[in-house]
Amino acid sequence: MRVQVLFFAAAKEAAGADSLSVDVGSGATIQDLRVALLNQLPRLGPMAGSLLWAVNNQYQSLQHVLNDNDTVACFPPVSG
Repeated sequence: MRVQVLFFAAAKEAAGADSLSVDVGSGATIQDLRVALLNQLPRLGPMAGSLLWAVNNQYQSLQHVLNDNDTVACFPPVSG
């Protein structure tokens, strides 16, 4: 199954792109996606522990199960 990952702020700079289409296995969680992204984009590593995740505009935990064609936003904490 395929999900679209959108990167914001420092995560966008580390990824070197606004978005990325990623293939994950059926039943994959955000944690599985996170591991795949860190393998593919090692510059995300230093901020990996603080990244926030939203699926289809809703904040989700790392245990959230993804569905085909989900849009996943990846971004560091924001303040202000």
